[in-house]
Amino acid sequence: MNINLKILKNDFKRNRAGNLALLLFMTLAAGLVVVATIVVTQLLTSMTGMYETAKPPHFLQMHKGDIYQEAIDEFNSNYDGVTAWQTVSMIDVYGDDLKVYGDSEFSLSESRLDIGLVKQNKEYDFLLDKERNIITVNKGEIGIPVILLDFYDINLGDTVELTNNGVTKEFIVTAFVHDAQMNSTLASSTRMLISDVDFEDLFGKVGEIEYLIEVYFTDKSMASDYQTAYQNEGLPQDGQAVTYTIIFMLSAFRDIVMALILILVSILLVMVALMCIKYTVMASLEEEISEIGTMKAIGLSFKDIRNLYLKKYKIMVTVGIIIGYILALILSNVFTDHISNTFGKQPISIFTISLPLATCVIVYVITNHYCRKILKKLKKVTVVDALVNGKGFGKKERVKDGLYKSKKMSVNLLLSMWETLHNLSGFVLVFLVMFIVSGIMIVPMNLLNTMKSKEFINYMGSSMNDILIEIESGENLNNKYEIIKKLLNEDTDIKEFKEFKRVRVETINSEDEWMNLHVDSGYKAGNELKYIDGRAPSEENEIAISKLNADALGKSNGDSIILKFNDLQMNFIISGIYQDVTSGGYTAKSIYNFAGIEAKKYQFTVNFNDDVDVKEKASEWNDKLGGGYDIEPMEEFINQTLGGVSRQLQVTTIAVVLIGILLAAFIVVLFMKLRLAKDVAQIAAMKAIGFTNYDVRKQYLCKIGLVSIVGIFIGTFISNILGESIVSVTLDMMGIGISRITFIINPLIAFIILPLILLAVVIGMTWISTREIREYNIISLINE
Repeated sequence: MNINLKILKNDFKRNRAGNLALLLFMTLAAGLVVVATIVVTQLLTSMTGMYETAKPPHFLQMHKGDIYQEAIDEFNSNYDGVTAWQTVSMIDVYGDDLKVYGDSEFSLSESRLDIGLVKQNKEYDFLLDKERNIITVNKGEIGIPVILLDFYDINLGDTVELTNNGVTKEFIVTAFVHDAQMNSTLASSTRMLISDVDFEDLFGKVGEIEYLIEVYFTDKSMASDYQTAYQNEGLPQDGQAVTYTIIFMLSAFRDIVMALILILVSILLVMVALMCIKYTVMASLEEEISEIGTMKAIGLSFKDIRNLYLKKYKIMVTVGIIIGYILALILSNVFTDHISNTFGKQPISIFTISLPLATCVIVYVITNHYCRKILKKLKKVTVVDALVNGKGFGKKERVKDGLYKSKKMSVNLLLSMWETLHNLSGFVLVFLVMFIVSGIMIVPMNLLNTMKSKEFINYMGSSMNDILIEIESGENLNNKYEIIKKLLNEDTDIKEFKEFKRVRVETINSEDEWMNLHVDSGYKAGNELKYIDGRAPSEENEIAISKLNADALGKSNGDSIILKFNDLQMNFIISGIYQDVTSGGYTAKSIYNFAGIEAKKYQFTVNFNDDVDVKEKASEWNDKLGGGYDIEPMEEFINQTLGGVSRQLQVTTIAVVLIGILLAAFIVVLFMKLRLAKDVAQIAAMKAIGFTNYDVRKQYLCKIGLVSIVGIFIGTFISNILGESIVSVTLDMMGIGISRITFIINPLIAFIILPLILLAVVIGMTWISTREIREYNIISLINE
């Protein structure tokens, strides 16, 4: 045992560089795996904990207009599976109506979120504080939703002034509200909490009344069937209908995207770590071939020798995992802050501790198994090969003569190219690492660029225009439509505008049951969208449907469907299937006018002449029309809807890029340390025949540079192809309405800046690593 320890100690000293590099790789790999696990664990436990306390509805129907509570009560009483229901009143106000006085003075006029004032519920759908306690506010106090803190600097103690319909009322901010169902910009609505007394004082005097009809079931999956039955019964439904699944996905979307990227990168990082283990182990065995032969000569068995080396790598892997785990615990807050801010503080549980530990154990088992597999090569080594022939584990490297072709090419470059081409196996590690690292960096960057691009609006069921105007269902819908139509017709700054009317019809789903279908009808409806299959409708008997609707109907492009409306049934041909994340992903487009059907919503898209300031025009129209209209520059709409997702993704992407750069640097240092130790004889021979230190360093620079360029090039190319497929499959599994995404690539970043940064790191670290060649003494090297 003492002999083993002594051998281990000497081996650690002799291969200090390789062992240190291996330790760093295991720390990085284990740390990122743990971070990814912590993010997933905290997301699941936080959402579960919040939902258990807040009790969000399994089905939500928003409604503006008269409410027929007796009819709702009767329907729910007779519907099998309904366990509870409630109707919540909400006072809708506009951002223009709210001003905040604190460190600075500002209004919420630029918020695209529909703002509702509510009082705390009695049994279900509670609004919580950060500790997940049910919030209670007193008269004159208000709770601000945390979602608004991403856009506005609102602090506790600030004053919020409401001015609407001649009524002015001030509130003091005393709480930040965590809302289980309206906590994402993708939800388009948010709620502010006021006291029961203030709510009763304002009810019917300010804003517009909207009702939240909330239903609970024995099984959450019943929500979809219930929605169809509810709507077919003709019950109040002038507003958006949302199921529990949609609430869950919209709430967690930005954190899910971040978690998926971390998981993908951590898997790739573990692969790199395994490659580094193989390279380090094989280099160590090659260097110690005579010691291995000696151990075999004195009678040590294969198992004894293997266990001796295995013990060393077990120690390094264990230490690396422990350090990585500790660092992950320290740094994980960078990635979990949004989860805590959105879903409240999650108390530590056995699950949150055991799962990250379990992933560490899995990483340990994988690396231990891999080390055992590598060390099996010791079986093939004989005493004669090791001590007499000096034969190692790999093939003898030979470089074919190519100097005669050096009439125009530099000798150093020619030698580097020739050795690289004829000994590719010796540079596989560098190639694979550059290949993987470039993918690790570019895929998240491309996804970030896609989500920040204006063109991402195509995945939201709309096309890119200057301004988007929406008139939601409610009182005076048709009057508001006429006002907007007149305004647009009279404005000479407008280049063109398109209008769409949303109607509800019925069709038959894949289970041969009638279901509701929301159709946006209008001239050029569906144009400029991203189609998975087919095209936009061009004939009146054609219809384009969203991906989720196609799945629900069990239909493909070119199939026929029946639409029922106004006591009529018409056959429509599916002209195309597109992607949409709005309205729960269940939409359709048609140029048929559906005359006589009540409109549920109107939408206008407007484009201006080149010299028009879009933001100024939107502000002018908002001032002129007042409340009741959503008039937003499209860029602002995209920024507020997806801005939170983009910001979260940006933090993750920056972290991933930094990890990739560090990984590339560590790999090069490891490779060069071990390579130089292996090439001592070759370097001595080259210096003996007249090559200078600069020549030798330059040759290594060319070798590593050439392999890195090929790896980065192929990695960049493949990541732009496979990256789209991986992201598309993941989004399709999430069921949010996107099944195929096309990266919107910034060529400057993806093809020039990132590859050049990576190549510069590789070249710089290679040059630094070869400095020790200057200290090599020819005589001593030859003697060795």
